[in-house]
Amino acid sequence: MFGYGFAVSDVRVTLASGEERDCLQKVYPVGKFIAAGFAGSVRIGFAMLETLSSLLNVPEAEGDDKAWDPVAISRWWPADARDVFSKFPATEQACHSHLMLIGTSPTETNGDAPWAKAYVYIFRSPEFTPEEVSPGQIGAIGSGNFVEPCRDMVQRFSSDHSARFQLMQGEVGQPGGMGQMFGWRATTILKDCRPNGISSHLHYCWVYRGRIVIQTNDHTTYGAWTSFPIGLDTPEAPEKSSGTNPVTGEPEEVGVQHFTMPVIAQSWNELQKLLSAEGATAEGAVAQLLRNFRGIIHNTLGFR
Repeated sequence: MFGYGFAVSDVRVTLASGEERDCLQKVYPVGKFIAAGFAGSVRIGFAMLETLSSLLNVPEAEGDDKAWDPVAISRWWPADARDVFSKFPATEQACHSHLMLIGTSPTETNGDAPWAKAYVYIFRSPEFTPEEVSPGQIGAIGSGNFVEPCRDMVQRFSSDHSARFQLMQGEVGQPGGMGQMFGWRATTILKDCRPNGISSHLHYCWVYRGRIVIQTNDHTTYGAWTSFPIGLDTPEAPEKSSGTNPVTGEPEEVGVQHFTMPVIAQSWNELQKLLSAEGATAEGAVAQLLRNFRGIIHNTLGFR
């Protein structure tokens, strides 16, 4: 309703050995102004994003006044997705491949409102038939175990107007604030519950008509207080030194905790190198899919 689609994604992968690592970004810009996230086989997921990015590439000389229609993409992408999926061995296909597309229309608005109309689509292997997420609802790909507090948060947002209105208040004087409020609530629950298969390190992604913004949920806790970025254009936090407040530069009091994104792979090659350096392998790595159909706590969530 405020002119953007929003996704929040964790960074955990499960290796073929069963070991879990927090080391993977799962949501990326792929076109003007389209973003996509993946779950399932990591190798196939990156191949999907590379193919989609290639198909949506617009030369700079031709692209200043052009943008992609997410509705049109949802119609032709399944055939290309099936083609990419078919090129991988059965062992990778068995891990499945699910994608989420987040985009804003270059021409449509939300009725009489000035904001662009946003779209969220989900595509699931092997057919990749598009599933459109309804306005004001949450769609998801990937999942960890059943976590009741997270399930309740998602259900409240999807069905409770008062809960949704509280998130809407985050937009007052702060474009994108509704997404940040939702992401922060998810962060708090995940840090408290520490569920298996899901990281509390998250990426937030806003897709507007005109720009895509991706942030991490890094923050600093000072006793009972927590400081986190506000606004989409918040500058990067200054480098901190041991025992020093990252904002004031003065000595820190006891109890200060910095929550910082670990080293993250942003491509299949990067993931291979990162894991190889730690004596592990990326082959067979999975961004987890739904284990329990009762659970609504997901690796990648998107709303419009």
